[in-house]
Amino acid sequence: MRFSRYERTFIQLSLFALMIAILSWVGCSGEQAVRSEQTAITRAPSPEQRKIDSLETANVTLKQKLVKLEQDNNVLNTRLSDVEAKLKAELDRAAAAAQPPPPPPAPAATYEGAQKAFAEKKYDDAIQMFQALLDGGASEDVADNCHYWIGESYFGKKDYKEAVKQFETVFQYKTSEKKGDAYFMLGRSYELLGDKAKAKESFEKVVKDYPTNNNVQKAKEHWGRL
Repeated sequence: MRFSRYERTFIQLSLFALMIAILSWVGCSGEQAVRSEQTAITRAPSPEQRKIDSLETANVTLKQKLVKLEQDNNVLNTRLSDVEAKLKAELDRAAAAAQPPPPPPAPAATYEGAQKAFAEKKYDDAIQMFQALLDGGASEDVADNCHYWIGESYFGKKDYKEAVKQFETVFQYKTSEKKGDAYFMLGRSYELLGDKAKAKESFEKVVKDYPTNNNVQKAKEHWGRL
C-alpha cells in the first residue's frame, strides 16, 4: 500500500505525539515511584535513628527515676532529722534525770546555829557553818572553837582521821580553852583508829597538863584500859 506524502506526514506526527504521551506517562510514573520511595524512607527510620530514639527514651526514664530518688531521699532525710531530734530530747531527759539534785542551801552561818546543828546531830550542816565562820575571818578566840567543833562533827560521822586533823589544829592557837577537850577527843580518835600509843599519850596529856578539865576522869578510865 502506498501512502501519499500527506498521509505519511500525518502518520509520523501521530506516532511522534503517541511517543511523547508514552514518555510523559512513564516519567510521571517514575516520579511517583521516587516520591513513594522517598516517603517510605522518611516513614521508616534508619537503625541509627532507632538507636538515638531508644537512647533518648532511656534518658527520659533515667531522669524520671533520678527525680523519684531525690524525692525519696528528701523524705528519708526529714524522717532522720525527726528521729535525731527525738533521740536528743530523750538523751537530754535521761542526762537530767541522772544528775544528782543540787545540795540544799547551807543554813545561816552563826556560831549559835552551828552549835545547834551539832546538838541535833546534823553534822554536815554544823561542819559547813563552822567552816563558813572560819572562811569569813573569825577571830582567834572563835576560830579555835570552830576547829574543835568541826573535829567533834567528824568524830560523830565516824571520820576519825579528819577529826584528828581538826583537833590537832586547835593546838596551833597560843591560848585556847578547848585544848584540854581537844586532847581528850584526840585520844578517843586514836583509840578508835587502833593507835594505842598515841591514844595513851593524848589521855596522859589531859590528866597531867589539864587537871581541872571536865574530861580528866574519863581520860584516866580510857588510859587505864589501853
